[in-house]
Amino acid sequence: MLELLWLFVPFFALVLMGWGAARARVLPLEGIAAMNSFVLFFGLTAMLFRLGASGALHQGGLLGLLLAYGLAGALVTTLALLWGVRLGLVRRDSGLAALATGFPNTGFLGLPLLTGLLGPQAAGPIAATLIVDVLVLSSLCLAWAHSHPANEAPGDDPAEAWHAAQASLKGALRNPLLWSMALGMLVSWRGWTLPRAVDETVRLLSLAATPTALFTLGAILARAQVQGLARSGGGSSVWVPVSIKLLLHPLLVCAAGWGLMKAGVPLPPAGLLTVTLAAALPSASNVSMLAEREGANTALVARIILWTTACALLSLSAWASVLGGRLETIHF
Repeated sequence: MLELLWLFVPFFALVLMGWGAARARVLPLEGIAAMNSFVLFFGLTAMLFRLGASGALHQGGLLGLLLAYGLAGALVTTLALLWGVRLGLVRRDSGLAALATGFPNTGFLGLPLLTGLLGPQAAGPIAATLIVDVLVLSSLCLAWAHSHPANEAPGDDPAEAWHAAQASLKGALRNPLLWSMALGMLVSWRGWTLPRAVDETVRLLSLAATPTALFTLGAILARAQVQGLARSGGGSSVWVPVSIKLLLHPLLVCAAGWGLMKAGVPLPPAGLLTVTLAAALPSASNVSMLAEREGANTALVARIILWTTACALLSLSAWASVLGGRLETIHF
């Protein structure tokens, strides 16, 4: 496990650098949005496009992997919602906390980390997790967040939850990561070749994706921490959702995958390892921005994201050691 731990350290070191730069105001908080836009619309989209165009997303067993990951994600989200209800949180807060618990940071951390460690063949299973998280879990959690009981918000429109789910789904369908994957797969399927100058431009953008995404992730965490704690100090302990995210989520994905394999569903072992490690990733940093937009408890969501990210170095190394033994295909 110590060997794996050192392999993960450079990735988390870049996150820590971004966090420190934002906290020390070397990187102004106002400039984080620009870095976020570059990563989302240029760096990661170029990386995913190249992976799709290379044929890495055309793999067998993706449907089974998506089913295993989706079943586990639904259970994790439900458990997080029950935690919020038992704690007495309003539905807007419990819905966003549940989304933070069930939504791994696949874009900013998972894509560069898992494709860097496991190779480009990990892109297909990672794409399956994005489909579930972006299209399904986000819509369901936002629908819950807007489904206020009568004693919580008596004046709310009963159809608000449905409209919120529709709006979330429409927003997810505009996600550039999903479209870049689809366009890359189309290029691969049609056998097209990009002009050399265009291909080189896309290659350079994709090379910038990993360090910029990780550095920006750290800065986003610092901003969420500063803004969240400034808005509402104190609050409830987040160790339950942190434990669900880092320990239970990957366990459930692995169990669901093995169960489907026993039932005869074709699942590649390497793909199951990838989606299990994807589930072991910390919470997605963009949930804090969504919580701010929705008027939810930003401090609570920020603490879940911060602590899952802080603990993920050890938990990811442990899961990789237990499930993968030695990772044979490691690329930097």
